[in-house]
Order: sequence, then structure tokens, then C-alpha cells
Amino acid sequence: MRRITGLAIAAIGLLGAAEAPIAFPDGFRDWTHVTTAVAGPLDPAAAKKYEGVHHVYANAAARDGYRTGRFADGAVIVYDQWTAVRLGADGIAAGERKFIDVMVRDSRRYAATDGWGYTEFAWPDRHRVTAIEENPQGCAGCHKSAPGDDRVFSTLRE
Repeated sequence: MRRITGLAIAAIGLLGAAEAPIAFPDGFRDWTHVTTAVAGPLDPAAAKKYEGVHHVYANAAARDGYRTGRFADGAVIVYDQWTAVRLGADGIAAGERKFIDVMVRDSRRYAATDGWGYTEFAWPDRHRVTAIEENPQGCAGCHKSAPGDDRVFSTLRE
């Protein structure tokens, strides 16, 4: 009886862990830098929210996915969005961080959104934007338009 109870408690713990929110990816700037881009106000992808400078980072599993074209469970991609600051007549630099978006590959947990989970952390307090997690189809709907089958827009720049 005691063993069954212990197993039941462990199973409940695992179910709770599977439903846990996406954690802030501490140390992501030490991961592989995938690419950097600037979206200006006329860029259709900018839609004001994404206007500015962004950097994309990949953990080891995501880096392998970029190289092979298939992202395995455990892949994490971070989209680090900053404001753009003009430097003189033709220079642009990153200003203030606006937010980071995080994609997590888990084909079982996120089966309804093609195997990817999405969240956003607003800046400067790093709070999770729960509205994104409450409507994951919003992110997934856009990512369906990414080229290929893995719903990823960026390309690794070796």
C-alpha cells in the first residue's frame, strides 16, 4: 500500500510538472547566437511590437535543429527584442530591452500547437505574459507560416 501511494504521488507530481509554465531561460545569452536583425517601422513583421533590434539564441538542442532541419524535444529558442536607437545619420544600435519570447519544443506537451510552447517575458521585471500562454494558437498561427515544417522563422548564421 505504501509503495502504491508513493507511486501515485510521484505520478501526480509528474503531471503537475508537465503543466508547469515555461521557465525564464536563465543564461540564454551564453547559448548559440543564431542571428540579429533590425525591423523598421515599415517592416510588415514589425507591427510596432517587433520594431527594433532583435537577437535570436538557441540552446544546444535547438542549435542541432537549425543544423539538421529537425528540432527535437528539449529545443529552446529565445527571441530577445530591444528598441532601436539612432546613431548619427545612418547608424542603429540596441537601446532598451522590451521583452523576450521563448519557444520550447515538446511534442507531447504542446501537441495542439505543432509541438511548440510559447511564452513571453516582459521587461524590466521579467514577468511572464500569461495571455500568450492562455492563447497559444496566436503564436502557433503565425509560426505556421514559417518555411519548412518546424515553425521556426530564423536561420542559423554560422
